[in-house]
Amino acid sequence: MRRDIVTAIPALNCASTIADVVAGCLQFVATVVVVDDGSSDQTASRARAAGATVERLERNQGKGFALRRALHLALDSRPAAVAMLDGDGQHDPADLPALLAAWDRGRSAMIIGSRMGDAQAIPRARFWTNYIGSRILSRMSGFDLSDSQSGFRLASAELIRRWRLRSNGYAIESEMILKSSHLRARLEEVPIRTIYGKERSHFQPLRDTVRIACESIYFKVFDDPHRDAR
Repeated sequence: MRRDIVTAIPALNCASTIADVVAGCLQFVATVVVVDDGSSDQTASRARAAGATVERLERNQGKGFALRRALHLALDSRPAAVAMLDGDGQHDPADLPALLAAWDRGRSAMIIGSRMGDAQAIPRARFWTNYIGSRILSRMSGFDLSDSQSGFRLASAELIRRWRLRSNGYAIESEMILKSSHLRARLEEVPIRTIYGKERSHFQPLRDTVRIACESIYFKVFDDPHRDAR
């Protein structure tokens, strides 16, 4: 049971999955923080019953906003690092040890769980938008990325504080990568399970990919935390 790592989960209408996700994480870490992004179901109460520390937003404000709030709450306990995953069942908490093992090797400030090992299990629209986006983001960041949009990741508390995140939407993952590049942090990927089934994703591939691309250009060109710190 790890007490030096806290798990942060943004959740929207995940009542059918959130308890299992929280319980799965608690097999490996002592603290799980869930921010309920204005759900209309029992997401908050079921997460709390499963053992999470829960904050419920009165209205939906976007995945990025909810994740930023979850990270803020997670850092209050002064962990060495924070693991992040979604509450909708697309990420299996059983993969958390793979990220923890990479963290313990001490080579990287951020570890991303890549789902691209089983491409056939990914819906075609999601595969191609992720693949193309990952190639573009690889060029922009200098990292060799296979799954830039994976929300299953772990980052050092120090790096999280230096990111100065701003995104309220799905560009939050790209913002983390680009700001890690600006800060010259080391990043690596580890394979995780590819899960696409009955989970309910709020991601709209075409619309949200365009938004991510536009915001990524902004973060690359205009929002450099390394420059601001000088």
